[in-house]
Amino acid sequence: MATYVVRLLGESEQYEISKELLDEMNVHDNKIAEYVKKADILLDKIREETNKMQEIAKKGKVVNFKKSDYVIPLKDITLDEAMEIFEGDGIIKG
Repeated sequence: MATYVVRLLGESEQYEISKELLDEMNVHDNKIAEYVKKADILLDKIREETNKMQEIAKKGKVVNFKKSDYVIPLKDITLDEAMEIFEGDGIIKG
């Protein structure tokens, strides 16, 4: 079974998650990417979805010193950071 390593910006721990958890996190990643694409971006919504992605990542097993497959931004992400990080398809491609 494929697993992915996720690092949360601002935290020292990484998490190894399943494809199922990655797919669940991708739902929120896609929502953020859509918010960034629209002119009526709501920073609160972006932060809410980022927080959900972090909560999902934390369901995985804590792992240390592995290369991260994905890096989830801080909960207090700025609009400029969100526009850069989630541009296009977001963090999780596909």
